[in-house]
Amino acid sequence: MRDYHTHHPNPSGGYICSVTRADWPRVAEADGMTPCFGVHPWHAHEVDVAELAFELDDWLVRNPGADVGETGLDASDRHRETLEQQRLLLHVHLGAAFRHDRCVHLHGVHAWAELLSILQERARCNTLPRIHLHAWNGSHELARQFLALGATFSVGLRELTHSRAEERYARIPEGRLFPESDDSPANWPRTLALFRLLRQGL
Repeated sequence: MRDYHTHHPNPSGGYICSVTRADWPRVAEADGMTPCFGVHPWHAHEVDVAELAFELDDWLVRNPGADVGETGLDASDRHRETLEQQRLLLHVHLGAAFRHDRCVHLHGVHAWAELLSILQERARCNTLPRIHLHAWNGSHELARQFLALGATFSVGLRELTHSRAEERYARIPEGRLFPESDDSPANWPRTLALFRLLRQGL
């Protein structure tokens, strides 16, 4: 099974997401991986949004198999002060993913509801790209609404070892929930084992 969200090459293959603009050449060259070009919301304040929009388009043209990400919103105490810049950057990523027909890989911390609202508005305007939500830990109601938008989800060791993991993921259909290693490649074997156990038990 592929790793649906990681920042490191994985022999199983999967989606390797950049965190900063400087990561793009590295992820583009990762053997057996689908590269994802983007800037993580933690680094939104470090980029010129207009310049990044042109660069992202160029990289997607030159890499027709690539996806977009990691992007999203992080409203935690540490990153809340950059939310406006995060929102601008998110729309750049969503627009590029839509124009180039790519999937966009989304991060959300204390911000799933706002992300949902943004994506629903794009759906109403027929400008919603394919979406993948990583480290999913939202409610059943939010999951239902994201599923209605065509979303897929991935979960890692932190999510799979949560006391409510079985309850939290029980209503996500087969083929819409996948494993991820995120920033901890050493955890991949255990993550994969727990994910398979979870899905067998549902």
